[in-house]
Amino acid sequence: MRGNRSARILGPYQARDKWRLVIIDGASRKSMIFGSIEQAEAARDSIGEHLQQHVILIGEALTQFADEKRRSGCKPLSVQAVFDRLSSFLPIERPMASLSTDEAQQIYDALGERFATATHHAALKRAKELYRWAIARNLVSVNPFASIKPVGKPRRGKLQLSLDEARKLSRALLSDAEQGDELSLALLLQVLLGLRTSEVLLRRVRDVDDGGRLLIIASGKTENARRRLEVPDVLTALLRGLVTNKAPDAFLFGGPSGHRQAWMWKGLRRYCEKLGLPTVCPHSLRGLHSSLAVEAGRTSQEVAAQLGHGSFGVTALHYVRPGAIENTRIRKVSGLLAQDREPAMESASPMKSALLSQLASLSEADLAKLLSVLPTLTDK
Repeated sequence: MRGNRSARILGPYQARDKWRLVIIDGASRKSMIFGSIEQAEAARDSIGEHLQQHVILIGEALTQFADEKRRSGCKPLSVQAVFDRLSSFLPIERPMASLSTDEAQQIYDALGERFATATHHAALKRAKELYRWAIARNLVSVNPFASIKPVGKPRRGKLQLSLDEARKLSRALLSDAEQGDELSLALLLQVLLGLRTSEVLLRRVRDVDDGGRLLIIASGKTENARRRLEVPDVLTALLRGLVTNKAPDAFLFGGPSGHRQAWMWKGLRRYCEKLGLPTVCPHSLRGLHSSLAVEAGRTSQEVAAQLGHGSFGVTALHYVRPGAIENTRIRKVSGLLAQDREPAMESASPMKSALLSQLASLSEADLAKLLSVLPTLTDK
């Protein structure tokens, strides 16, 4: 709505226990409700200063902001996440120009009381970005969030389940997945393959390859996200059943429009409550995967590549739980120092010595895989 000479504000009028302003701009008429006459009068004064600009509601600006991000190439799920986050705490029925710095500070303080540090930091960053975008398009002249400082220091990494807790969750998920439950299968993919939530939700039927033995991640958050992942045997048949009679372009999970991330968040929370586990988020399952992989002896390059990271630095900082890397290092060092000074293998044949040397270098996970395919040996 563009301002003109006939633009004017009427009120405030009392409406039961609230107060109402009416903004008239040409043929357009909008009403705004406030909790007190002081708020209504402050909004009237602020709006009056901006009637020569666009009189645009926060919700309207947010829709335009999201549309522009989508046109610039942002992924639909990312755009929707930005829209959902901002619309959850900003007063979308208020004109953008009516929000004062004090009100913006109150909004941020309320977020700090409700959410973790990293969450309200991200919300503040997005609010500042929205208003910078609006200023650049002459929708407002002031960013009420500009001077607000983020409070607190975000914690690196997310709460992860212990090994026993992870086993308990995995058993429950597998049992439900075998009964045809899509949510449990989606969460299992995140645990066993270390996928981002968006990577699970954006998978199409054609991404399931080689009879369910491979899952293709064609694109993602970064260039390193592109990878072909081996699917554990326990999930192969379940994936084959999931894609049966579906079109190649259909989403793996959900109907024609797929699922939003809240589907996995709420579903995992229900599982945690049902099983008496600490409440964790889906992204924590990705971190759990990396921690268990490191503790099982996988190399840093292998773990980073599995997660789609360019280097192990990001993996170690945000995903691997404290102590996992150190414990792996301790096991390797103690294994070297605990060896006999005169190993018995010295008297063995060269072929046997070479084989024993290779076995000693295998990780626990590789040893378990090897034992599973070897024939059973009986004592003679």
